[in-house]
Amino acid sequence: MTAVAHTAYGALRGDATGDVVVFRGVPYAAPPTGERRWRPAQPVTSWAGVREATAFGAIAPQEISPERLAKRGLTMSEDCLTLNIWTPAADDNRRPVLVFLHGGGQTQGHGSAPLLDGSRLARRGDIVVVTMNFRLGALGALYAPDWHGADSTNLTLRDQRHALQWVRAQIGAFGGDPSAVTVAGQSSGAIAISALLAGGCELFDRAILQSGGLERVRSTAAASAAAEQVMSAVTREPSVAEIIAAQGAIDTGFVPPKGPFHPCIDGGVIERHPLLLARTRDMPAIPVLAGTTRDEWRIFDAALDEGVFTEKYVRDRAQALAGDGHDADAVVATYGADHQTLRDVASAMVTDYHFTAPTEQFVRAHAERGNTVFRYELQWTSPRAGLGACHDSCLPLLFGNLDAAPALAGDDAEARHMSDAVQDLWLEFVRGGEPWEPYDGVGGSTMLLGPETGVVREHRAKQLAIWENRYPAYG
Repeated sequence: MTAVAHTAYGALRGDATGDVVVFRGVPYAAPPTGERRWRPAQPVTSWAGVREATAFGAIAPQEISPERLAKRGLTMSEDCLTLNIWTPAADDNRRPVLVFLHGGGQTQGHGSAPLLDGSRLARRGDIVVVTMNFRLGALGALYAPDWHGADSTNLTLRDQRHALQWVRAQIGAFGGDPSAVTVAGQSSGAIAISALLAGGCELFDRAILQSGGLERVRSTAAASAAAEQVMSAVTREPSVAEIIAAQGAIDTGFVPPKGPFHPCIDGGVIERHPLLLARTRDMPAIPVLAGTTRDEWRIFDAALDEGVFTEKYVRDRAQALAGDGHDADAVVATYGADHQTLRDVASAMVTDYHFTAPTEQFVRAHAERGNTVFRYELQWTSPRAGLGACHDSCLPLLFGNLDAAPALAGDDAEARHMSDAVQDLWLEFVRGGEPWEPYDGVGGSTMLLGPETGVVREHRAKQLAIWENRYPAYG
């Protein structure tokens, strides 16, 4: 098996283990350090000879203990713009490519997480799997054009776009097809994809959005307010530690968290909100597969004591979600008809308003413009009591790394069977096929993935009217 790939920047030696070659820590841009800290990603410098690509690169600066880093064998640095590539062989074949953007609220996470190991997926599908690191938090999304220049905004998105340019140009050296690139993202990774599409990015041919709270793209005012809080707490040329401390002190307000460092409407990278653009103007006309888990928010509410969930708390949450001018009591009543406890009502509301509704809005608009859309809801239940089909449970199923997070999806024969089914459907999409009946608008086909997997119509019809009332500003 070939373990050396020849890119335009130099040769890389990967780790040939079994029937998959892994190239770790592959630089796709110059280190964003020193004068490049607040600048868009710059091309990587070429090297002579064969560069070792057998160790993961440093993860982006984030709040994580040194002990946890050491336990995972990782380092952390601003010099973090690297890719990881899993391929059956670095040969002349042209395999479909899946590029995955990790989640973490755009403040945490990294492409070298064991849960995202691409070995099983690359092997099963005979595809090339790519994960990446990119700038996070204030270092990736501080909105301070007056301080750092107009091109300093949305650096996380700029990093991702630069990485996708690198993949288009170089993935052929790893046995991949540069004309068959699917980008997938989970949680904030999915939000990033919606923002890239809104910005007209045409560096991928298909897109998969998993559990994205797509409404979290920030206004200029919200981004400016977060930036002011950070800048007022640090020196003129702050250290990484200062930045991490300052961003961690930002008040995100009442549930759901808005995410002070998600992409913002800067007039450059993102001209208008993705949920608005999807309805008012053509985005890249590519097929999209998108969906959520049935019980996204339960994993977050599980950390709260039962006493938190009073009738007042649940009503206040409903009001925060529905917005001023909407009947919070009616919202609570709608969800109370289907859920027994106040905790369940509270979690279900956030799941729908924060994840399911904006995903529905986005894909419906894309489908109504004549584009191919595949809609799903994951209903596979975590073995941990009370979590249901929670946020992140799609990850071990997709990558097949059930042993990396058994509490999310389980790790028995039935869980393996579910993982195989999810992988096969996603792989069919990545290869350019139709994994199930396309979604065609309101009440359209939705694939339910769980113990009883199959396509249904009119899914969640009862909540549609509430969702429509929540997003009038988006068209």
